This record gives sequence, C-alpha cells and structure tokens, in this order.
Amino acid sequence: MIQRILLSLFLAFGTAAKAQDWSEAAMVVTRDLAGGGTALGTTIFPNSPHPAFADRALGIVYVHIEGSAGNFGVEAGLFERDAGGWQMHRRVTGLIGSSPLNPQVNSSGFYLTTSTLGPNDPRC
Repeated sequence: MIQRILLSLFLAFGTAAKAQDWSEAAMVVTRDLAGGGTALGTTIFPNSPHPAFADRALGIVYVHIEGSAGNFGVEAGLFERDAGGWQMHRRVTGLIGSSPLNPQVNSSGFYLTTSTLGPNDPRC
C-alpha cells in the first residue's frame, strides 16, 4: 500500500518530457538504475523536450529499500542515445531528495532542485 502511494506521488512530479513518448528512455533508465529492485518512480531530464531530438539525459529512479516500510534510495545516471538506442554513460552520485525540478545546465555542471526533510521535520 505504501509503495502504491509513493509511486503515485513520484509520478505526479514528472517533467514536460513525460508528456511525450519517452518509453524507450524510461525503460533503459529504470532498468539500469533500479538494479533489479522495485522502482517507485522514474524521472528523465533530456537535453531536448522532443524525444526525436534528445540525445542526452539525466535519469533519476527512486528504488524501494527492500524490507523497509516505505523508504527509498535515489539512483541517478547520465544517459546518451546513439544509433543503438539509449545507454547509461555514467552514474551520478550525491543526489538527495525527491520531486526534482528546475533543471539547469551550465559550464560547471547540472543543477536541479529537490525536496528534502528539514532539520525539525519528523522522520520514521
């Protein structure tokens, strides 16, 4: 039950990319980042809003932590598309939070905003 609620929440925080046909990219991102675990949600931030023109993307997958009541891990990676389709280029580490939004790319890196618990927020 908790997994279904979390899945609904994560899917609600999609990007403009989700309105297009991103099924191939989403499948590769989920497969490569979930590592056989239960994916609660997948978000893709491509370098173009149209699937036909995108050839790079940041993929984020929230993976249920086995045995927990509803906790999840955050897995992320950079993906590239070539003639063979989408492939993971490399993993991204150090990403925390949920509900990613406002992606920005500049010469020093890729930035986005996520929601995290504050110092006085309740934790399980």
